[in-house]
Amino acid sequence: MRVSRRALLYTAVTAAAAGMTPWGPALFAQEAEIAVDSTFRSFYDRMGGAAVLGAPLTARYELNGRQVQLFENFLLEHWAEHSGTDYEVQPALLGAKVSGNRYFGQSQPFRDSSQAIYVPDTRQSLRLGFLGFWRERGGADLLGYPISEEVDDDGITAQWFQRAKLTYDADRTPAIQIADLGRTWQRQTQDGIAAVYAVDRPAAAVPGESTQVRLVITNEGTDTWASAGDDAVTLGFRWADRHSPRDREPPASLALTSDVAAGEQVELTTTVKLPDSPGQYRVQPDLHRNGEWFSADGVVAPIADTRAELAEPELRVGLLDISDDNPGVTAATISSTKGLQILDEGGSELAELAAGQSVVIHRDVAGEQQVLQLPGNVRDTTAGRVQIFPLEGSLLRLAETAPWRTYRGSFEFVWLPRYSSAWVVNILPLEDYLSGIAEQGDYIPWEALRASAIAFRSYAMATRAERRASNLIFDAAGSTHHTPTMFTRHQIYHGLARELTGTRLREAVADTRGQVMTHDGETIMAVYFSRADGHTRSWHETWGGAFKPWAVGVPDPYSEGQTLLGHGIGLPLRSANAMAGTGANGEQILASYYTDVEFDAIY
Repeated sequence: MRVSRRALLYTAVTAAAAGMTPWGPALFAQEAEIAVDSTFRSFYDRMGGAAVLGAPLTARYELNGRQVQLFENFLLEHWAEHSGTDYEVQPALLGAKVSGNRYFGQSQPFRDSSQAIYVPDTRQSLRLGFLGFWRERGGADLLGYPISEEVDDDGITAQWFQRAKLTYDADRTPAIQIADLGRTWQRQTQDGIAAVYAVDRPAAAVPGESTQVRLVITNEGTDTWASAGDDAVTLGFRWADRHSPRDREPPASLALTSDVAAGEQVELTTTVKLPDSPGQYRVQPDLHRNGEWFSADGVVAPIADTRAELAEPELRVGLLDISDDNPGVTAATISSTKGLQILDEGGSELAELAAGQSVVIHRDVAGEQQVLQLPGNVRDTTAGRVQIFPLEGSLLRLAETAPWRTYRGSFEFVWLPRYSSAWVVNILPLEDYLSGIAEQGDYIPWEALRASAIAFRSYAMATRAERRASNLIFDAAGSTHHTPTMFTRHQIYHGLARELTGTRLREAVADTRGQVMTHDGETIMAVYFSRADGHTRSWHETWGGAFKPWAVGVPDPYSEGQTLLGHGIGLPLRSANAMAGTGANGEQILASYYTDVEFDAIY
């Protein structure tokens, strides 16, 4: 039987976070003459014995339905369901527990090298000596993935892992050692401090405004929490995200409303002012007493997510080009699923049509007006743009773009003198537009879809800004054969037809709401292509113009031996799919192909 290490770690972390694996105090035996139990002997010897795991601190005992044994540096668990595999014995997530779910910050994704790697599972990095030690000592099988970057620990460099903690001191031998978290956890489980938090997810708010955080906290220890006096317990907060500005003030501490005896609960509510920039923010409530956080004693502190968000921008998409460049197309035939309303440029109603009824619109060039052929052989004309809005719950259809003919949002029929053509423009929220892009399938790995959504959004927003600066009538063309004038310019957009092939892209768009790649604070025009041939190309070398530091050629091991399909700049979509299959997350994939980019939310 084959078992995925990543799946095992994910299952264990998820269960612990959900409260399914309480760690509770154990009745520890005396240390003298304790033997390594036969259940754990093979794993213990294979991983280095006492030199690595430390001496046993307890005999074997049962904890949360599993047989365990505590050692100086690790807690070993017996997973009977994996009997006969390499995962029958596993180190417990002792690093995560002893740290009390402390937030250490996260690493910005980067391209791996021989001296440093990015770990997408925990969004941390491993570097230099700790990386070498981690690899030599069994990697995630023994230590787990890093849950911190390198941090200062009373003058010694340390790094926390899911299952352990490493420390570095150049003045000792060996310089890198495994910390005795088993002893630390033993002390923590005997000190009488325990708390369980239930936190309501704070509502999203406009950047710079406030949202409320409500908590119910249960005292599951043996001590009474005093609400006043020298030993008073208060509720404090820390920001637990990497977003700017980093120097914002956390919410003020709260006093308990009354003493809380063992087994009792307290309900507290506070107001959190969100930063002035949009994004996903996290705040970590944590009890403290005498200047010490409860999480420092291993009491797991929760993290509450909330969003500061702006209104979603709209995008104008050129769907249909009615010109000499598009032979045979002389008009736009528009209908709807549940009815539509037609207005002139000034907002006056020209007609209202029922479901299935069509209006045919064409340009009278000589008369400089738009001509509408309505049901019942009714003919109308108007100058300027024609606006078409769906009635509530309806979708619009454009016959000339079949088979991709159904769209969210509204339409405009407008004359474009620059190209001597008329266009049908689809106006809709940006997230709806992104969900209609057909350049990735719906069944690729999830993180490849997330990476694609961020790239699609970055390109769309950069193109939107560029074209609006030139006062053009649409931000992007559909890039199908229905828009030949702009065929090579923009993303392939199929509207609702793309969503009918699956909803996972829409879910990835929602999961990355507002997120774009930036370089020096500017959203990049994140071009992408189908397939590389072992490396990507530089924008400047391929297309000329100003050098773009985020679009340089890089090696691409996922396409070695293949032939180039596309312009070769930026993200190769097939390589993104392959890289996601190895466990990389969306941000890591993008950082591997776009150089020195950051990830920021813009709405």
